[in-house]
Amino acid sequence: MQELSCTWVPGTIDIVRLKVGKRHIEMTSTRLSRIFGPHALNDLYLKGRVVIKADPQQVSMLA
Repeated sequence: MQELSCTWVPGTIDIVRLKVGKRHIEMTSTRLSRIFGPHALNDLYLKGRVVIKADPQQVSMLA
């Protein structure tokens, strides 16, 4: 399992920035929800950031 740090991209409504190791990936919240499930967005909406545990298959879907 790998931990991903997720935050909103400032000035956007639906773009999320993921930190995977030293890489930064930006994607829509819809795509994030499709990969990690809708529960992944709960803390993101409430707190503005979340740490998600991802398996290797989910990490490969980010590229």
